[in-house]
Amino acid sequence: MPAFPQQFTSTISHWQASNRGRGSLWNHGRHDPLPTEVVDYVIIGAGVTGASLAYQITRAGGAADGKSVVVLDAKDVASCASGRNGGHIAPRSWELFGPLTTPLEEGGAGLSEEDALDILYFEAEHLEVTADIIRKEKLDVDLWTGQRLEVFTTDEGVRRNRELMAQFFAAKAKSAKHRHKRVDWELVADTAEAQRLTRLPAAKELIRGPAGSWHPHRGTTGLLRLALASTSSYCRFFSWAPVARLEQLDSGGWALHCGERGVVRAREVVLATNAYTRHLFPEDMARGEGIPAHIIPYRHQACHITPPDSYAGDGALTNSYSVERGPYLIQTPAGGMILGPFSATVIDVFGSKRDMYPIEDDSGTTGKFRNWMAGYCPQNFAGWGAEKDGEGVDRVWSGILCHSVDLVPLVGRVLDKPGLWASISYNGHGMAKIVNITRCLAENMRTGVWDDRLPRCFEITHARLERAKKCKPFLDEVKDAEKAKL
Repeated sequence: MPAFPQQFTSTISHWQASNRGRGSLWNHGRHDPLPTEVVDYVIIGAGVTGASLAYQITRAGGAADGKSVVVLDAKDVASCASGRNGGHIAPRSWELFGPLTTPLEEGGAGLSEEDALDILYFEAEHLEVTADIIRKEKLDVDLWTGQRLEVFTTDEGVRRNRELMAQFFAAKAKSAKHRHKRVDWELVADTAEAQRLTRLPAAKELIRGPAGSWHPHRGTTGLLRLALASTSSYCRFFSWAPVARLEQLDSGGWALHCGERGVVRAREVVLATNAYTRHLFPEDMARGEGIPAHIIPYRHQACHITPPDSYAGDGALTNSYSVERGPYLIQTPAGGMILGPFSATVIDVFGSKRDMYPIEDDSGTTGKFRNWMAGYCPQNFAGWGAEKDGEGVDRVWSGILCHSVDLVPLVGRVLDKPGLWASISYNGHGMAKIVNITRCLAENMRTGVWDDRLPRCFEITHARLERAKKCKPFLDEVKDAEKAKL
């Protein structure tokens, strides 16, 4: 059965709760009739992918210049992962080199060093691209740019960091494409300095480099509003219009069946549906083939924290964080913190894969996540102190992300389905890629030619899907655990 209409009520994130005014696009087009004419482009999904792509293609001279665009969402704008994430626009450092170049059979992406460099520098560029759009369009989205501290807390983490740093610099020196580019990441190897910078007594060393954060719900809303206001395209948005089925028409184009809302016909369709994409390919999903075999939904949980006096005012954090065996963390301009565990933290510290995979239900949170998040800051930040009533964790939510078995997104034309495009599966790291991906995808849609700014390893190809069959089985331990319950 399709993932939507949803049979449960989702949790509400801090971002969703703090963007409810008249300009928020909640319930936009919910009661309006869907278009009866054939439209040029339909984008399914009004998260950051759908909204930023709609923004890009509706610019003057873009793919939809002089054309019609319809954005459909099964719920509201940024109702899924885009409105539930950590708000962290955080390009990864050389630390990402490890999983990207590890062989598929060992659980990595199996990429060449050149492909890995392409991704690292693409993410670095993404921060600049996103910040430039926000400033150019004067979006009120709490943009912060500064530095992220990638903190290592174990001897093994330090050893691995040094190894990957050496691998990165050696690969960069050999790369004709990347060797001239600057490196914005800095190693802070002195333990005392790492502890001073982070206020984490467990810190052994860290990498310091560029990062940003924003209010992702307001950001998504702002980009979609710009698309709706385009004077060069006719763009409309319909919330609560779940696409239950795609039909490829003999006459060309697509029919999108939206249950009681009706049917929308389009010449071209873009899937910005991330974890829910597999439900639009039911035959492939049943056979365990194609895109559904390449992606796995999973649930993560995050929280908003009101810090105590010791971490307020002049004591507030001035950097964002990613901590080995710990969380990602940002400080909002209002002084709150957004914190959540990495998947590796869940698996290594307080849970297992089956606490996350393959779950599509974001209607609740679980005790082990809530307890770990509530205890992290008091137990790890120096001088945190006692939390008064109203301080500490004050909101917890969950959201559904999408794991790609080869660890990189699926972008571009969908194989053997003319007029169908996709940009999905960001492995919980979409805020560091999506706006730059959709900028390039929009150019691809305009010209029909792959945009060379986009890493070629993101492209959906037969060879890639076939090669991914070599991937280390990801969910065997989950299946084994489920069998043990029988």
